[in-house]
Amino acid sequence: MAQLKEYVRKLWPPKQTYIRIPLDEVLLSHIDVHNHTLRLTKTGFLFQTYLWICRHKCLFTFIIFIGIPVLLYTFLLLLSTTQVLLPKDIRSNNIRRLLLVVAHPDDECLFFSPTLRAFQAQHNIELSLLVFSRGNHVGLGNTRARELLGSCQALNIPRERCLSLDLPNIQDNPKIWWSQQELIPIITRYIDLWSIDLLISFDRQGVSGHINHRAVGLAVREIITSGNHTKVKIAYELQSVSLLRKYSSIIDVYFVFISFLPRILRALFSSIIPFNLISSPNSSRVLLLSTPHDYMTSRTAFASHLSQYSWDRHIYLIASRYMFINELNYIEKKIVGQ
Repeated sequence: MAQLKEYVRKLWPPKQTYIRIPLDEVLLSHIDVHNHTLRLTKTGFLFQTYLWICRHKCLFTFIIFIGIPVLLYTFLLLLSTTQVLLPKDIRSNNIRRLLLVVAHPDDECLFFSPTLRAFQAQHNIELSLLVFSRGNHVGLGNTRARELLGSCQALNIPRERCLSLDLPNIQDNPKIWWSQQELIPIITRYIDLWSIDLLISFDRQGVSGHINHRAVGLAVREIITSGNHTKVKIAYELQSVSLLRKYSSIIDVYFVFISFLPRILRALFSSIIPFNLISSPNSSRVLLLSTPHDYMTSRTAFASHLSQYSWDRHIYLIASRYMFINELNYIEKKIVGQ
């Protein structure tokens, strides 16, 4: 029996008794209240935030997906004419004429409209467009060539420098790779003919992955990196992004803002913080944004491509980040003799 009592005492130990001193009770109660307040401060704020989000789901969604992106986009738009987002090389090289090289009619407004609008409206650069095919994959080549002229008119590209080619070996086809040896002489010919300073095209991924886009982009890169053509002062290629970012509209401004944040901080606070001791400025990328007026102009330009209008194009004009944002990467030019 004594062993049983000892076992029960171990399971349920007797309550400890304290000498009840009034001063001690006051101090202990104060400590308990303070600890409770700290717990509420640490966990209560997060919990209250969670409750607020649950109660205001629509407002929270609006803030995250519309409010903040619009504010960031507006902020970047205000900086778009400064050297923060546009390297001084473009100004110092006295750039006057731009040539955009693409694969199909409608590439100019579906992918490059922020670039064309920004360079022309903000920097008074003359635009030229070279399209390597008439988009005759389904037999609408002549129609699409006529539509391209309407798009060029909306984008203020002179008719005499808005050209779509119709060559036997270079036809719109997502399964046939265009030869670099055929593309390069044609590009260099129009660089000389139109006295081009600035050359722009697709990158290696071609934005959408279309092999005609990629072939044109690689041909432009080959011209610049080989150093055989010295008339072009600067060349850029349009940066491709993931499918999710491509169709995130202006929400993609979150990623863009973060990637350009070091340059923004350098520009705004370089007089206070010695950024040169930390890192070198990265001027190899250019960020170009469409104003609301530029966006509507781009829509007007695409409206000229009536044969390409379908339900998915309506979605693209709203959902594609390329209607609002263009990131250009500098193509390093090889100096002949090096």
